[in-house]
Amino acid sequence: MRAPVASWTLCLLLVATLAHAQQAATPTAVAPTPSDFPRGKISGYIFGDWYDNLSGDPAHVYDAAGNDLGQANIDGKKVVTRDLNGFQMRRAYFQLDNDLSAKYATRFRLEADGRSLTSDGKIGVAVKAAYLAVKNLYTHADLYVGIVTTPMFENSEGYWGHRAIEKTIADFRGVGPSADQGFVLKGAVDPGRHAGYAVMVANGTGNRSETNRQKRVGLALPLRWKALRVEPYADYENVYGHRDRATWKLFAGYDLPRHGAVGYEFVQYVQHTATGPYVDQVGHSIFARIAPRPDLAGFARVDLWDPDRNAPNRVRQQLWIAGVDWQPTKNVHVMPNVEAMQYRRVGAGVVPPHHDLQARLTFYYKFSRPQS
Repeated sequence: MRAPVASWTLCLLLVATLAHAQQAATPTAVAPTPSDFPRGKISGYIFGDWYDNLSGDPAHVYDAAGNDLGQANIDGKKVVTRDLNGFQMRRAYFQLDNDLSAKYATRFRLEADGRSLTSDGKIGVAVKAAYLAVKNLYTHADLYVGIVTTPMFENSEGYWGHRAIEKTIADFRGVGPSADQGFVLKGAVDPGRHAGYAVMVANGTGNRSETNRQKRVGLALPLRWKALRVEPYADYENVYGHRDRATWKLFAGYDLPRHGAVGYEFVQYVQHTATGPYVDQVGHSIFARIAPRPDLAGFARVDLWDPDRNAPNRVRQQLWIAGVDWQPTKNVHVMPNVEAMQYRRVGAGVVPPHHDLQARLTFYYKFSRPQS
């Protein structure tokens, strides 16, 4: 009986030795080596909807080919045309991220927008991002150069969390572009990134060509303390002919228990003119979202917009949004929602005879291919 016992003892010693060797050989953290680069990742998303304008201008105008020339979507500029309905792809992103090394990376993003059409009426494609990123330019700071994402509403849009439903108020009202040509320096003053900053110097023309010698300079200061987030933002551009412009914005958000949040945005856009009083646009946005289940959420929002506080006769607008977000599977969203625009007269302002009301069934999905 001694031989079998000895054999089992040797086997146990061999297994223990191998397990110890494997544990010793397994590193706790592996730093990237030059052989890990370059590596790339493809990702993107698409969203669109079926829409039906339940209220709006009842008058339909047609061209010679019988096409309805009515306004299809609520945009704060024109009243929608009642009874217009259909399917639309509102946005598609296709993005390529390429890590050249542990220090340098690039991003190239194409955008197809249902409102940006080519000369023959088809959906057009534009370059939305094309930049070089320098990581850890200094402690806790990264530099982005090229067609970059502006810091005006990047964080507030992420906190709102429903860009597929609607843009945030500053983006919706067009007070500044979401992408611009220039550079952005993003950093934090503490390791936990509770206090950060984003400095931008850009053309101020979006992804279009520069039109003057002046540049748009912006500063955002994102702050985070437990469940509270606050971000003041300001930018300025000194345009020739006493037509300088400035944007002031404040975003605040608070995380609620059980996967909810409330948020608030204030935005003021000032545009001076060569003659006469300057344009003073002011807006407020309040929103809330709640997710009682991982696959089900609800959201609501109201925006108040004053197009020019210096104009005695004007029309104020109220934008109302509400809906449900259902995820049948990861990265796929089906969202029934309604969007309404109401108009309020100030002075002798001419109010549209009809309010806007649109019902939509919005779809949104993301796709990606892991880094190679």
